[in-house]
Amino acid sequence: MALIEFICPKCGYESEEIVKSDGKYPNCPKCGEKLKQKLSGKCYTNCAGKSGGGCSGNCSCCGGCH
Repeated sequence: MALIEFICPKCGYESEEIVKSDGKYPNCPKCGEKLKQKLSGKCYTNCAGKSGGGCSGNCSCCGGCH
C-alpha cells in the first residue's frame, strides 16, 4: 500500500489516496475521470549498492517517479 498524491486531468481536483501498488488508480469524485499520479519531489532509493538514499536519476532501478 502507498500514499499517493493524485490530480484529475479533467477538472484539476487534487487528493491523497492510499492505494495498492498495482497501478489501478481511483476515479475523480467530482467528475468521474480516472485520476493521474501527481508528480512531485524525487525518487529516493538505495539502488545497485549505492548508499545515501538520494535519487540516483536512474529510475529503471526503482520503478521511477511516474
